[in-house]
Order: sequence, then C-alpha cells, then structure tokens
Amino acid sequence: MVQKIFIKVSILFVALAMVYGAMNFFGSAEFKQNLADVFGNGLKTYSWCPDHALDFQWMDESISQKWKNASWPSIHKRFCKVTMEPIKDVDLAKVSFKPLLKVQSAEAKTAQLEWNAELSLFQANGMPFYSTSLVREILDK
Repeated sequence: MVQKIFIKVSILFVALAMVYGAMNFFGSAEFKQNLADVFGNGLKTYSWCPDHALDFQWMDESISQKWKNASWPSIHKRFCKVTMEPIKDVDLAKVSFKPLLKVQSAEAKTAQLEWNAELSLFQANGMPFYSTSLVREILDK
C-alpha cells in the first residue's frame, strides 16, 4: 500500500517537473525567436539612411513640433532605422508620395523618406512600406 502511494506521488512530482520545464522552454526568448524565424511575424527593420549620415532637412511642415526642434542624433535614432509592416489592400500604382525627410551623408550621398499622410504609407529608396510606430512619432499620437 505504501509503495503504491509512493509511486503515485513520484509520478506526480515527475509530471510537475516536466510541466514546469516545458513552460520555461516554450516561454524562453530563444524559442520565441526560432518560432518567429520559422513562421515570420510580418515585421522587418529597414535602415534607409546612407552610411555616415550627417545632415537632415524636414521637407514637410505637418510633422510634430517636437521633431522640428529635435537634434540630429535623436532624429537619426528614431527615423533612420524603421520597423516595416506589410502593405495590405492598397494599389501602390495609384499612391503618390510627398517628401518628408532628406538625409545627407559625409560622402554627399542623399536619401529621402517620403510619405502619404492619408494612407499612412512611407517610401524610402523606392521601397514602399507601412510603419505604425513611425506614424505615431511623426504625428505625435
């Protein structure tokens, strides 16, 4: 009788340890990253500014006042490397973009970030994309 209880309790402890180990494994950052690599999460980062960017110029006056007065390092950090999201249900052939931010490098290379405010779409170096975080920053929402 005592042996049966000991075996049952042992099995319960082993099962509990396995559940705890599985929770730690499936909750780990490494597992989540591997899962995202296999299935993809739809978000990519894109660095559109030229290397060694030194100067910028805002081309649109409708942006938030905090960015009009911001320093170059903070603008570079926030706008040069953006999180891109997929574009859905938009005919890109009919979308027109207007200049938003122009960046110049030490080698005199320039790059321009353009946007369509109505659709909240962006384009940099000919690549259109959607970015929720960039819209929030520009419009200060």
